[in-house]
Amino acid sequence: MGSTTTNRQEQWTALAGVVAALAPAFAGVLGLVVYAGWYLEPPVRVAGAVVGGIAAVVVAIAAGRRRDRAAVGFAVSVMCFALTWLPLGGASFAVGSILALASQALLITFGVMVLRRSTGAARAAGWVITVAGAVWLVGGPAIWLGTLPGVSQDALTLLFTLPAAGQAAAFLTAALLFVGPLLRPVGDGARYLWSTAEVR
Repeated sequence: MGSTTTNRQEQWTALAGVVAALAPAFAGVLGLVVYAGWYLEPPVRVAGAVVGGIAAVVVAIAAGRRRDRAAVGFAVSVMCFALTWLPLGGASFAVGSILALASQALLITFGVMVLRRSTGAARAAGWVITVAGAVWLVGGPAIWLGTLPGVSQDALTLLFTLPAAGQAAAFLTAALLFVGPLLRPVGDGARYLWSTAEVR
């Protein structure tokens, strides 16, 4: 009974981690298609911030109980990003910039901690998160280069899409790190069917 309860808790925490990662990942993907004229309406942004923020709180609580500092850092990164989507009035730009910087730094830290403590695919994911997070971090200030005279449209497009691509890649990879417990029942069921099959 205790094992079943623990597995359920792991699955709910994993689901929260995936949801928390997908909210900022979606924002990155949206940044890649912004030139198509697709913008999120404020109510949708607020809803995404609330859902992502709540999922991040769930992850932070579970990670705190396990003393998992990497997962706590990831959760706080998502919370900071979620807050940038909330309407903050006249302070939106300043506060949003600080929160975005904190989110980027925490995401990179999460990637470094994952790659240092992991092996195999998880270590590779840590590298992807770290590098993509750094692209997101550096790409933000680099957008200001687009204000220089003589910058071509191709260069301007690249300046805007690079940070969005980094953000999307980093958070989508983070989502994959959390998806394991959700797929475990599927794997167990497949192994059971294989072991009981009459023809193999």
